[in-house]
Amino acid sequence: MLVGPQGVIRIPDRAALVAVFGPVIEGLRAKGYGRSELELGYVKSLSSSASLIGGVAVRYKTDGQQLERVGVTYVLHKTESGWKFATVILHDPNTPGAGKQ
Repeated sequence: MLVGPQGVIRIPDRAALVAVFGPVIEGLRAKGYGRSELELGYVKSLSSSASLIGGVAVRYKTDGQQLERVGVTYVLHKTESGWKFATVILHDPNTPGAGKQ
């Protein structure tokens, strides 16, 4: 599930993921996007099968210039095959605790 400025979007499978993020990536590429880095702000274990991870995704242009910063919080769930994203929340990068401490 993705929670962002446009509301809540259910992403049940890979096809839905491509449908949601494909246009986003194409828009970023049109702005000269090259790569992203996550500035980890916090990791909190909620249980043996749930964790909360937050930080700021810093997006850079191909020339290395910073393009934008997006606050991101992930809810992860542990399955038999490993950790999976259950929810991705996009938010203001200036949210307290989102960036590096």
